[in-house]
Amino acid sequence: MKFYLHSYFHKVKDVDIDCPDNNNQQKAPDYFLIQPKIAVEIKEVHDREELERSKSIGYNAKRLQEELNRHTKDPDFPKGVYFLKYPYNLKIKKGEEKTVADSIISAIRNNQKNIYIERIGNFEVIRESKGKENKIVLAISTYAVSFNPAETIYKNIVSKITYADKQFETLTAKKKILLLVDKCFWSTWNDETSDFIEALTYSYKDLLNYKNIEEIWLQRDIDGQYLHELLYSRDFLISFDNRKIKPSNKQHKQLFEKWFCSLEKLGDEYKEKLFFALKQFLKGKKPYKVFPHKFTRERMVSLGIWLAEKNRFNDVIWIIDKFINDPDPEEPEKYSGDPKFNYHQQIIEGNDPLVITTVLGHLAWVIQKLAAKKEYISKALVYTEKLLTHKNLYVKLQAIIPLIEIAARRQWLRSDEYKKFRKLVFNLVNLVAKNPNYKAIANQLCNVFAYYEDLSTKEAEQVLDALKITERSAELFVYFGIFRQRHYYKNIDYDGQRLEKRLREMIENREENYQRLRARITLYLREILVENPNEFDTIKPYIDLVLEQPYQSEIYYIIEEIISARIKDKPDVCVQWYKQMLSKVSDFVEGTKKFQLSRLSDPPNKGVLRTFGKSDLGLMHTEEIVEAIAKQNPGELLEVMEKLIFLWKQGVFVGDLKRLFESYKLISDEGWRTKVKKKFQEIKLNPIVKKIEWD
Repeated sequence: MKFYLHSYFHKVKDVDIDCPDNNNQQKAPDYFLIQPKIAVEIKEVHDREELERSKSIGYNAKRLQEELNRHTKDPDFPKGVYFLKYPYNLKIKKGEEKTVADSIISAIRNNQKNIYIERIGNFEVIRESKGKENKIVLAISTYAVSFNPAETIYKNIVSKITYADKQFETLTAKKKILLLVDKCFWSTWNDETSDFIEALTYSYKDLLNYKNIEEIWLQRDIDGQYLHELLYSRDFLISFDNRKIKPSNKQHKQLFEKWFCSLEKLGDEYKEKLFFALKQFLKGKKPYKVFPHKFTRERMVSLGIWLAEKNRFNDVIWIIDKFINDPDPEEPEKYSGDPKFNYHQQIIEGNDPLVITTVLGHLAWVIQKLAAKKEYISKALVYTEKLLTHKNLYVKLQAIIPLIEIAARRQWLRSDEYKKFRKLVFNLVNLVAKNPNYKAIANQLCNVFAYYEDLSTKEAEQVLDALKITERSAELFVYFGIFRQRHYYKNIDYDGQRLEKRLREMIENREENYQRLRARITLYLREILVENPNEFDTIKPYIDLVLEQPYQSEIYYIIEEIISARIKDKPDVCVQWYKQMLSKVSDFVEGTKKFQLSRLSDPPNKGVLRTFGKSDLGLMHTEEIVEAIAKQNPGELLEVMEKLIFLWKQGVFVGDLKRLFESYKLISDEGWRTKVKKKFQEIKLNPIVKKIEWD
């Protein structure tokens, strides 16, 4: 108890210790420190299920190891030491060890690395050392079972705490302390106390009812050093529950910070108490000076989301005002953490950190909730501006979240506020233009302009020039190039032809940097046709232009989907598109000297083509398209089939050939049907093709 005495009774130099439970009947605490009058009960915390499992596995592994040792004495066994990973929950019936060992030995002789034994599981040779010695070592078991540490701890301590409270009834003491000694198997790789705190929150109501336990401490052995930490104080929990927290009490502050995240998970009742206490602690104070733990401050900020859902926007504003100047994340030049969590640097390097973290990062999402309310959008704009001026690019990135919300509701802004909004947006556009590696910021800006569409010609060109570094700008190229001129006629200078030219130039652009953007543009054109079929004539010129470009697999797959979807109601256009598409694929196959393909005639994927050194090349909707041509444009069927057969002979997957050839049966005109059938029968086919039913 030195850790405790040094902290709370530093004037006490000599302590006599009594053992009230001298008969070891566990009816009294383990120790009583006479001078300070402190009673202490010690309870070890084990994962009993894990102990039983480990004991069972150890017994099974020992029996198997003994049998393997006998086998490896065979002089014919391959020389070397083999380290074998064995199954989680290894269980071998008594007497079956020899059979299992025989299977392992046989597999190793055959140089197998992975060994599956029925009813036992998977073994794996994880390492082998060649040498004179013969040995197989069962090195490690796989552990792949997910578990909840807090729940496991709770199951193992709930009865101990109840019993300890009764044990303390037998003594009068100034302080009654329960010391939990961590003996859990995961303690070697998880040195946090948060799981123990969460386990205690599951007993929240019970702890309030216990009359004797005043404090609960945790003892952990970390690298041979005993560490002790306060987990619980009855005074704290009662004060918190009764909303009588004492901000000046260091122990209350310490435990409030520790318990915050776990209590938050318990629901609205606890969130309400947490918010009440938080306001007490932060009266006239800065959060980071009161609560040094950054993760806890993140969770405190996230209370703002809950408050917004309850329409308590004055409280939301209190949260924002308190945390808007938080130092997390640090300014770039002051960053001192792990490089892999330096999200500012990740953005500079062209990465998009898809994670919501840091205090200010979470705060941006709270501000977004404020921006969705007309009466608070002005405040949201001020807060957003504050975050956008931060030096850390990650903060700027997250600040775009409320900026998107403001963009969607910009009509609520006053004239001067609208000017500020526009300036903030175009400051970001200029930032990306000057730093084309900032793709993360460009990605989010695309979401801003999904709403902020009433741009002038010059503004739209500026936006497309800056955001073309990301494929997400595809929707903007299509909108400003095709549809923008239908909208926002008043007082805005907009030349639709200039923007349409930008769209055409991007479709024709052959730079590899824009390959994904061109594919995304094609995808968006298809989505427009799905959602608005009547826009077919509007979209047609751009599909025509796409098909004039060299073959690109991602694009042509999308084109094939468009043809398949619209060939029934737009047969003439779609047939011409399809013929043009097949010609481009043929040009690509013929023009690629190193294009190597092999056709598989056997299972598991009969007829599927594989490519070596290039992406898979195949046509996915051939049957539907060819059958539609047979029904509606039989005069085109022969030419289309000749193109498909050519591709098939080059090794391109073209679908089910039997079904393609039998498409002639769908021709309604008897003369055409007979003519096509005759031509089909003249085509020489590879013998792996299924027999065609010509009648």
